Amino acid sequence: MTHTRRTVLHRLGLTAAALTVSRFTPAQAAAATTKKWPTGMSLDVTFTVATKASGRVKRPYVAVWIEDESGNTVRNLTVWVQQSRMNPRWLSELRRWYRTNADLLTTVSSATRNPGTYAVAWDGRTDRGAMATQGTYYVCVETAREHGPYSLVREKITVGTAAFKKTLTADNDIEAASVALGKA
Repeated sequence: MTHTRRTVLHRLGLTAAALTVSRFTPAQAAAATTKKWPTGMSLDVTFTVATKASGRVKRPYVAVWIEDESGNTVRNLTVWVQQSRMNPRWLSELRRWYRTNADLLTTVSSATRNPGTYAVAWDGRTDRGAMATQGTYYVCVETAREHGPYSLVREKITVGTAAFKKTLTADNDIEAASVALGKA
């Protein structure tokens, strides 16, 4: 069999195409199987902060956010912080949130609140405005007080198309916490 220049180039082209397809197909297949956030659904996070505390209780600093499986922040839902000065003295006591999100303080924070039960909702958008995908996330609720207890609730959830409710573990100042995925 004689190999002309044309047949050699044709075979090289086919080989290059086969290598390219085999190299990029797994990534494209993974991207194709990634499912978007369920339309019209939101994740409601409800938590209760220190209603049974005695004595003079200072208002807690609170941060509620969503992390991906690697521990990276996907969405900051709320941060309650005393903003009477630019760098609040006790803010760094929100240890987990502060490590990676302190630079967002002026854009995501609101005033501290009295102890009680509160709820925040995640519409599936990331901090950058893109829609998140279905999958595994961590719901994080962290509280700290001046001369008071530190609390962190961080639990794994899986967002799919089905609605669900889950009670989260309580911790010190966080007397109760739960999440529910349902129609917005």
